[in-house]
This record gives sequence, structure tokens and C-alpha cells, in this order.
Amino acid sequence: MTEIRDSASADSILSEVDPDRYRPQRAKLRKGGLIVIGLIAAIAVAVPAVVISLKWDDLKAELQQRLEILARGRAEVVAAKLDGIARPTARVVDSDLFRLFATEVDLSGGDISDMTTGDGTAPPKDSGLPEGLGVPLGAQLPFMEQVLSDFTKNSGFLAGYVVGRNGIAYVTSAGADGISPAQQATAAQVIEDGTLRYGPVRASAAGPVIDIYAPILAAQSETDNGRPVAVLLVVAPIGAILSDALTPPPLAEPGERLALLQVADGAFAQVVPGATPPLRPVEPMTLSADDRTLPFGERRALGNGHAVYSVGVPVAGPALWIVQEMNLAAADARMKGFVTAVVLLALLVVAVVVTAFGAFWWRLANEHSSTLAAQFRDLAARIAAQKRLLDNINNTIAEYIGLKSRDGTYRYINPAFAHAIGREVEDATGLDDAALFGKGTAERLAQSDRHALDEGGPVTVSEQVYLGNRLHYLQISKVPYQDESGAATGIVSVARDVTELVEEQKKRERAIQQMVTALVRAVELRDPYLAGHSRRLAGFAVAVAQRLGASDEEVATLEIAANLSQIGKLAVPREILNKPDRLGAAEIERMQQHLEHAAAILRDIDFELPVLETVYQMHERLDGGGYPKGLKGDGIRRSAQILGTCDVFCARVEPRSYRTGIGPQETLAILEDNAARYSPGIVAALREVVESVAGEKLIAGLASA
Repeated sequence: MTEIRDSASADSILSEVDPDRYRPQRAKLRKGGLIVIGLIAAIAVAVPAVVISLKWDDLKAELQQRLEILARGRAEVVAAKLDGIARPTARVVDSDLFRLFATEVDLSGGDISDMTTGDGTAPPKDSGLPEGLGVPLGAQLPFMEQVLSDFTKNSGFLAGYVVGRNGIAYVTSAGADGISPAQQATAAQVIEDGTLRYGPVRASAAGPVIDIYAPILAAQSETDNGRPVAVLLVVAPIGAILSDALTPPPLAEPGERLALLQVADGAFAQVVPGATPPLRPVEPMTLSADDRTLPFGERRALGNGHAVYSVGVPVAGPALWIVQEMNLAAADARMKGFVTAVVLLALLVVAVVVTAFGAFWWRLANEHSSTLAAQFRDLAARIAAQKRLLDNINNTIAEYIGLKSRDGTYRYINPAFAHAIGREVEDATGLDDAALFGKGTAERLAQSDRHALDEGGPVTVSEQVYLGNRLHYLQISKVPYQDESGAATGIVSVARDVTELVEEQKKRERAIQQMVTALVRAVELRDPYLAGHSRRLAGFAVAVAQRLGASDEEVATLEIAANLSQIGKLAVPREILNKPDRLGAAEIERMQQHLEHAAAILRDIDFELPVLETVYQMHERLDGGGYPKGLKGDGIRRSAQILGTCDVFCARVEPRSYRTGIGPQETLAILEDNAARYSPGIVAALREVVESVAGEKLIAGLASA
């Protein structure tokens, strides 16, 4: 950077210029001047390019976060509304009338005529058939169809069917069409796994509809072991729900757009409520293998093919994805002002240098020394004016920009940087980080400086720095500054103050921690035998995860999930929780519902971590013998396996209302003997923790409690 300190110094230099003295050297000066112009031009291109690149990365990160939040929120809304649509099916699948009728049809092999007795009496007791309604199934059928028709109409469904395991709909609502082979196949899957399913969105005369498949369990579970004997299939209109889901939010930014994607049998289609047809085929997209999301990226928009940034979040239940899009042009528009300012600054620097060299060359070629001196004075004034313009532009940049030499001293800082450290620009020039921030901060900054020089490219770090006696959080990007030979002679750093964002995140984390503490206290007040269990479980789970090399995110997930692992027991009756004897089968089943209660409590809390999934799967076992879903092996999250193993350990060593606790070593031996249910690696890590100083303190805390 060339600076003209004042016009008097320029005048003194120009007054000594002799044109005849410089004329023989014009060729040499021209060559040198062109080299200087090229170097300045290269710097004027490189520095703005780095600044623009860093700014663009920040913008895309903010855009990705916004699109993910909007898509996730809308997906949760759609899932909640679909759950509300499906909820009335419980009136049928839980009805004793339909369960008994479906059981009799299932025992007949789907042939209603096989169950008629002729005289309308119940089947003989030694026939192996349940005692039904006392009339033949064929005679019951019109009544069952009328009941199903009334339910379908009153619940707002378009059609209803009761489908047996042979795929035949033996009870249908009035006016219902026949079911398709695809519907029969889905009904067979529901009978097999016993879980509620949603079919794909499809077109109908009433607009977009979706099929809901709800399992009907046998009337005598001890006979059929609780397996479904039929499926209730209802056809629900969802045009209004999807239209509401795709309505832009009140604070939507220009260029944002919501779209709905469906993947059925490997075919991708956009769902457009109100259009004819409502399903439009689109090009296949690559979904992430882990959470089946559509990752953030640049792609073609659904429907119109425009270039957009988009992200997709799956809707829980059906094969639907909420896709949040932002037009590429609208996203680029955010950068125009910043790019214009930076490019203008670079162009002005080049223009100043070129103008200065041109004026110098023209004056050097002039034979009249007085005219030459006057031109130099005019040039100095113009450079000063350009410098003032550049300073004005530089003063508007909020980021802290600095140029350091290899020895760590600052050769330049911008006004924003100087204001942040409470110094004048001239006073800070020549100082190093130790003088500006202190020794400890300087050592950390020196490490990232060396990293940037070694890598030869941009390096971004986060630092905590005290500015004006207040702690600030800075996001600093550094890039080597190279001379004309390509050697790195210094570091260009651009720092962004993200203190407000960090403090807001900490406030949110404190609020979540306070909420977790309150919920844990509520559980402990309800069941005194759980006092300290959640905190002890969190201690073991976090220690085991750290020994297994878990990420910070997984450790944080385990800490929160452990503290909330017993929250569902708030809904379990106190007489079951505190029963001095072992629980019976019905009481165990009631106790196991605490996971569903926990899911209901935690579902609407945004932890930004898989806390709900970890709590919900903590009682699953590797051999599939756990609950509530009977998951196996890798189908169980590692965090849930760690939490479940530590929970069994803590529960065994802690006393309960119906037994005393057992020793830690005996408990570990039980876990090691059940390698098919508990991961040997996790159990081995747990043993290391138990036998460590930290584990001994946790066990000692149990003894004192």
C-alpha cells in the first residue's frame, strides 16, 4: 500500500526532479512501473477474491441452516396432521366387535361360509373356534359393512376396508372401489409386522388421497400371540393438508419456495395439491444413506427446473419429503452489494496505481521541470483524494481485517479492527498479537498463522478474545500473503465477531439444561428409588462414550438422554412404580409404555440432537428381544446401546422396592454373559469405567445415597 503522508513532502520531492536526469532511464522505469502495476493488480484481485469467497461460504452456511429449519418444521407439521387423520382408526381397530369378527374370519381361512352353523348358534366348544356373536358370519356381514360405512363417513374418509391375511377385503364401506394389488401387498406387510403404515399419495376424483393401514389384533391374544389378523384400510383426502403445508410462511424471503416430493417404488414425483394430475414425475435425486434427507446443495427446482439451493426433510410415516428451495438468483442477490464494494475497492486501487504511474511517466518525459513539478503536485492531490475515497469504503467494512508480516507484527489494520481493540490505526501498526491481546491469545493465534503458512491456503479458526474488557467470540479466516515471487511474506486475516450468535446459543443450552433438571426432579419426586439414578446413569454413559472415542455430539446426546431416560415414568401409576413385589405380565406391559410417554413428552422439544431416538431405543437389545420395536443389531443407535447397557448396570446395582442392589462386579459378569443382547465392546468399556477412579466415585455416590 502506497500512502502519501502530506502534500508538503510530495512538493519537496517534486521540486528536486530533473527531467534530463530521468530521460535516459525512461525505458528502465517503464519496465519497473509495469511490474509494479501487475503486482498491485494481482493483489487487488487476490485479496477481494479471498474476502468474497469467505463471505460466500458464510452466506451458504446461513442459508443451509435456514432452509433445514424451515423444512424440518414443516415436515413435523405434516407428520402431526397425518397422525391426526390416522387417529380415528383406533375406534375400529380397538373395537371388540371388529376384533372378534376379524378373528373368526381369520380362523375360517377367509371363507365366511366356513363359519356358518346353520341355526345361528355359536360353534361347538371343542371346534377350536372362539365364541362369536352367536350368528353366522354371513349374516353379520351387512351389519359390519353398515358400521364401517358410518365410521368412514363420520371420520371424513372416502372409503374403508377390512382386509384379511389372504388380501381379500371382506368388509367394505358403501360405494368403495375394489382394492388394488399394491394395496393388498401393503396390507400383507402390515399383518406381518403389525405396524401402522401410510401408502403413497395418489390421485382420485376427490383430489389427492392417501391410504392408511392399521393392524387389527386378534380378540384372544393368548391364542394368536397378539399378531394381527386383519388390516383396516381407509382412504383419506389430504389435499387441504398438503395445500396448507406448502403455503409460504409469513416471514418467507423472496425466492423461497416449498415443494413436496414423494418416492414410491423407486419413482420420484412432485405432489402438487390442486393440480391435475396432482403427481408430476421428476428426475431421481440422491438421498443421504443415514437419515434419508435430501442434502443441501445446488440443483434444479421441482416443477420448473430453475437453478436453486434446496434441502429436503422426510415426513415421519409416509414416503414424503418437504423440500425447501431458494432461487439461486435470489441467493446471489444477497452478495451483490458486498461484491460491488470489494470490487470497487480493488478497481480503485489499480486505477490509483495506474494513474500515478501514467502521470509520473508523462511528467518524467516533459522537458520543463516547472510543469513537471506542478503535475506531481496535482498527482499528489489526486492520490490523496483517492485515498480518502478508499478510506471511506474501508471504514464501512464491519469485519476486522489485518495484514501481518512473518514475524507477527501488523503492517496494516482496517478502522473496524482498530476500533475493536481501542487503538488508532497508526498506533497498532508495528505491534504484534501479544501487545494487542495478551500472551495466551497470541500463542493460539500464532498456531493458526503457522497452519495457514504450512497449508498455503485459507484456514478458518474460532477464538475467544477480550476486547474492551469483554469476552468476544471471533471467527477468523487466514490466508498467506505472497510477494511477486510467490513467497509467503505474511498473513491476511479477516475476523468476524459472532459473539451475539454464541451467547444466544449458550442461553438456549442453559434453558434446555434447566428444563432437563426440572423434569429429572419431577421423576425423582414420584419414585424415590430413582433418586440420583438419572445423574448416575449420565455419568457412566458419558464416560463409556468417551472411552469409545465418541464425538462431542454423541457425548452431549447421551448426557441429555440419560437425564431424561426416566421421564416417561411420570405417566406410570405410582402403585406400579413402588410395588414391593415383582410386577406381573400386565404390569410389566404397562411399565414398558413409559417409552411411549417419554416420546410424547419429548417429541416437540428441539434438542438439535438425536435425544428422542436414543431414549426411545434404550431398551432395544441386539438379539431383537427388547422393546418397544424389537430392533436388532445395527438397527439400534450406538448411543441407545450405550445408554441401555449403562441403565441395566445402574438398575442392577441400585436397590428397588422389591429387591436390594447387587455388586458391580456381579452385574458386569451378567452383562458379559449376555453378549447376544449387549455389545461386548460397550460392556468392556463399562468395566474399564467401573474400575477407574471416576467409576469408583459414582459407585461411592450410590452407597452414600
